[in-house]
Amino acid sequence: MKTTLIAASVAALAASGALADSFTMQSAFPGLPVLDPTAQRFVENVATLTGGEVDFDYLLAGELSPPTEIFDNVSVGAIDAGWSFAAYAAGKEPAAALFGSVPFGGDPLSYISWLHHGGGLELWQEMYEPYNIVPMACGVILSEAGGWYTSEINSPEDLQGLNIRIGGLGGEILGRLGANATGIPVGEISTSLETGRLDATELSFPLVDVLLGFDEVAKNYYFPGWHQPAGFIEFYMNKDKWDSLTDQQRTAIEVSCADANLYAMGVAAGAQSEVLDQFRANGVNVQRFPDSVLDALREAADEVYAENAENDPMFRRVIESYRAYAAAYNEYQALSDLN
Repeated sequence: MKTTLIAASVAALAASGALADSFTMQSAFPGLPVLDPTAQRFVENVATLTGGEVDFDYLLAGELSPPTEIFDNVSVGAIDAGWSFAAYAAGKEPAAALFGSVPFGGDPLSYISWLHHGGGLELWQEMYEPYNIVPMACGVILSEAGGWYTSEINSPEDLQGLNIRIGGLGGEILGRLGANATGIPVGEISTSLETGRLDATELSFPLVDVLLGFDEVAKNYYFPGWHQPAGFIEFYMNKDKWDSLTDQQRTAIEVSCADANLYAMGVAAGAQSEVLDQFRANGVNVQRFPDSVLDALREAADEVYAENAENDPMFRRVIESYRAYAAAYNEYQALSDLN
């Protein structure tokens, strides 16, 4: 009788959705400031909002899958969900890069506003649908730094021949100016700068860069982060697993990502100045790229956008959608500017 009652109770709980479902969530990042706390907050919020019914097993980079393989593993259901950067999928879908960052694009508010109110999310979902993946932004990232350089950059010509660690559209753009874009694991960057294997690198904003010791081996820290004036952390889930959730559970995930967007942006906003002072005290020249360099990079970016749009219909649709929304957004911002 007791066994029968227990079995009946379990069946009732399962029918009501009260049993916890555990899902693997593989991160493409190590335990970095902003990114890691945002992921943990997301996981905790989902568990709270679902009454413990949805529990994500959050794994740091490499604990289950290499960062570049997370997309494929989630696609086939070997991993339930990813916590990643959309540009990693650009080899399959060039337009995916535009959901990681838009070089020479707008500020973080314009980026997330386009996604949710300008048609961006619908395009992103359409693009990932053939891969059986449901994506969303789950953390808005502030503008990155322009990068660390072992020598000063005074003109566009100074970029020619430099070996620069940068990927995605930023790498394509620098390549137009004669730089050699390369991919090197994060743990090898400082040594590569010190030995001359690299002449420059970009990684993130000061709060993250300080952890890698770049200020010991490169003394020129440039802004703005033209290649990533705003960025998204992406959460995505295998569509079969997503569809297995209740409406309330899916809403809990979406609401938790909305919270993560605001949290990531806010926690980083006021934390950069103190680190910049630390860099300056260590002899680092914190400065902006000369206007001539930014102008040349912007011109190169327009060429890269035009070429990608010509070769890939989805890239064209995404960049046209983004630009249309940005035009409307920027007009009101210009009218509201107090400077």
